[in-house]
Amino acid sequence: MKKQVQIVQYNLLKILAVFMVIAVHMMNVVELVPPGNQNAFRFHEVLRTFLLTSNGLFFMVSGRFLLDHYDGRMGRFYWKRFVKIGIPVLTASLFYYVYVYGRNGISLSFWKAFLSDLLQSRIQGYFWFVYALAGFYLAVPFLSVMFAHMGKREKRALAGITLAYFGLQNLYQIFELEMVFTSYLFYSWVFYCILGYLLDSLELSGRQIRLVILAGMVAFFVSAWEICFWERENPALHNYSVTMILMTSAVYLAVTVYGKRLADRCSGIIQFIAKRSFYIYIFHGLTQITIGAKLGAGGAKVLEATGVSLGVRWGYWFCMSAASFVMALFIGCGVDWIYEPVSRRLLNEGKKLGKQSMPGGSAHI
Repeated sequence: MKKQVQIVQYNLLKILAVFMVIAVHMMNVVELVPPGNQNAFRFHEVLRTFLLTSNGLFFMVSGRFLLDHYDGRMGRFYWKRFVKIGIPVLTASLFYYVYVYGRNGISLSFWKAFLSDLLQSRIQGYFWFVYALAGFYLAVPFLSVMFAHMGKREKRALAGITLAYFGLQNLYQIFELEMVFTSYLFYSWVFYCILGYLLDSLELSGRQIRLVILAGMVAFFVSAWEICFWERENPALHNYSVTMILMTSAVYLAVTVYGKRLADRCSGIIQFIAKRSFYIYIFHGLTQITIGAKLGAGGAKVLEATGVSLGVRWGYWFCMSAASFVMALFIGCGVDWIYEPVSRRLLNEGKKLGKQSMPGGSAHI
């Protein structure tokens, strides 16, 4: 197993995944594809596909440490997840709802609508990740016991069988057949939640790591070919396809293995940002609303009027993504400053214990 001293590169991966999510969402704000430019559209979709590996990376990092650090105290585990994840999401959901609908007054009908939309994850579309992760939280106490008693042979078999099952289901979807093999336990985001743990616990050799990264690169080119040239549609391209699993695994290993030196050099700033990464995630919608209203519309008009090159468009998109990330970080710092003492009190943790509790600080998911 990876030891505590190696945690910093996982925090680097977490930060990278957050930025990739913001960059994907910023594609909806900045006009990146001139009308009728098919090549620009293809590039847009290929890059978007790569950036969507961030979804799997979030699940992988979360599952990697939750499975590895579970201490057997089930009630404590569930309560800690509620305090560190549930309460911030509930608060952020209420904030967004008041921000959008509160101008009409906060009456009984407002609270009914809020509860209905909250339970159906309709307040912020990207909150789906937290709802999906909540189901995995419920299973962690049981999965951790199962994996603790599994050897490397069983773990390799689990990974291989699951990949084969994902591939089979993907073929059913591509060829529009009725799926009849529907009861496999790990056919969901849960597999991504256990994938990081599996990759690390198998203690892959340097050669094996390079082969996985190579497989991920090949999978990226296969996905690009599907987007650009294949006449059929792959419904699972961005989530449950084997190519997406291999791409996500390649990024995971590339950063956690080969990014360790960079992470060590920048450990201070990485730990600072990673501690607030979850807050960046849940509040980046606010920064994108602000940037979209203030800069996005006006910038789009300028881009269209001046007929700038695609390079300028993509540079503008990257700068807007970076600005949204920085703004969300500032918000995250404020939220962390306010909520960290509250969370420590709710968890009965002293100041020193609160800082050392889990890898990545209080915002670890």
